Amino acid sequence: MPPLSSTVTNLDANQQIGTSHWPDGNTATGGTGQVVEGLSCGVMVETYHVHTHVSVFLNGVALAIPSNIGIVSQAPDPRCFYNIHTHDHSGKIHVEAPAPGTFTLGQLFAIWGQPLETTNVAGLTGLPIEVFSVENATVSRVTTDWKLIELTSHKLITIQVGSAIPEIPNFSWSAN
Repeated sequence: MPPLSSTVTNLDANQQIGTSHWPDGNTATGGTGQVVEGLSCGVMVETYHVHTHVSVFLNGVALAIPSNIGIVSQAPDPRCFYNIHTHDHSGKIHVEAPAPGTFTLGQLFAIWGQPLETTNVAGLTGLPIEVFSVENATVSRVTTDWKLIELTSHKLITIQVGSAIPEIPNFSWSAN
């Protein structure tokens, strides 16, 4: 299992992490305003507001998580927000909800409209896939259903597709 990097990258500037690979926003099979995995799309309410970071590596190369996942333009209102969404390419996943609850990686991928399977992560197929979770500086290999990984404050989730990465990237930010 790769160790957690001793180099910590601060994400308060919301800078892009990784190479652009996917288009921004949800796919046609993702959230378009309908209820997805129990989450509706509406006005953003920030009573409960935490951030998780998701990294995807393809053969050792970091791929940027798209901006505007979970943010939908629709008429007559300019847009609606799912409780799980992204604003930029930093990999920070925003969980903004009227109340605390269980919000998962599976919900994020469903809203995005991308698969999260043992053989297919967001269209990346034909290669071995491993998922790692970091909480309180402790790295764990996720051996249970990846869709059930809870998106909690300051958790780091790394998805490795293909060749092994030498270390788990380490990120920080000042908000929850």
